[in-house]
Amino acid sequence: MSTPSDDENPARGEISPEERDAFKKRASDLGARLEKVKAEARAKRGPEPGDRARGAAMGQAMKIAIELVVGIAVGGFIGKILDDQFGTAPWLLIVFLMLGFAAGLMNIIRTARRLQAEAEPMQRSAKAVPDDDEEEDRK
Repeated sequence: MSTPSDDENPARGEISPEERDAFKKRASDLGARLEKVKAEARAKRGPEPGDRARGAAMGQAMKIAIELVVGIAVGGFIGKILDDQFGTAPWLLIVFLMLGFAAGLMNIIRTARRLQAEAEPMQRSAKAVPDDDEEEDRK
């Protein structure tokens, strides 16, 4: 009993254009149904927990950056107004730019301390992870 070679059966593995179109249609229908089921599952679950935490962290980062920029801008504005009023250009502008920068940094430090205090209980309750050096010492 011998198996036919590719030369004896040239159409092996080939499908007709009609069968190919039907296969593509079934595959696209299956893909559409799969996407529909995934969308329904996502709607039932709601947003992922990581998405909410990532959004909150991004919001805090934007707040910190804006506080620094606003502190410098307000300091510069006040310094410019006072320089124009008293004719001391550019000294009050420089002084108030530095004060605005310091105020922005103080706001950033205050926010960072608050975030650290909020995260500390969670950090304390987390399970300890062995250090890489400790794992090598055990071997």
